[in-house]
Amino acid sequence: MDYRPLIFLLCLVGPFTGPALAADSSDTVYIDDMLRVGVRPEPDSRSTPVGVVTTGMQLEVLDSRGDYLRIRTDKGLSGWIKAVYATGEPPAMIKLEQLEKKRAEILEELDALRQNVTVLEEANNSLNNQLDQVKAERSKLQLRLARDTSTQKQAGSYWFLWLLGLVVAAVAAFAGGVLWQRRQTTRRLGGLRV
Repeated sequence: MDYRPLIFLLCLVGPFTGPALAADSSDTVYIDDMLRVGVRPEPDSRSTPVGVVTTGMQLEVLDSRGDYLRIRTDKGLSGWIKAVYATGEPPAMIKLEQLEKKRAEILEELDALRQNVTVLEEANNSLNNQLDQVKAERSKLQLRLARDTSTQKQAGSYWFLWLLGLVVAAVAAFAGGVLWQRRQTTRRLGGLRV
């Protein structure tokens, strides 16, 4: 396979990407796309690599010189790589992993919310049933109260009539007693009225 077109393309793109990545010593960069990049002890492509970094590895930028960045991995490997292979944005596979993780978290939250909705719907149905029972019991109690009130009014009117009858009977008995007393007195006195 002929690599000359790829090398030519990298040579064209290299000058445009290198200066953009000449960054502070606190920047973080990633190896772009599906690459394996040799980490060299010097900023020179002729020096033998001391290690390899691959796509998705997070690298701390320590220094930059020309087309090269001095980096350090999270495992402590430090050295120089060509700036053309690094990007300030995480590669698509890292973004995809982050999005999949976030999606899984959201799906878990959604499942929990669905379970909560189910529990709340069951509680709502139970409360609605209890409310219907309370309303039915209230209607029965209102009907009973209306009957009891009517009965009390009737009983009250019976008591009133009974009391009135008692008073009339007492007045009649008193009047009858007074008349009887007069008649007895008149008889004893031989017809004289007192």
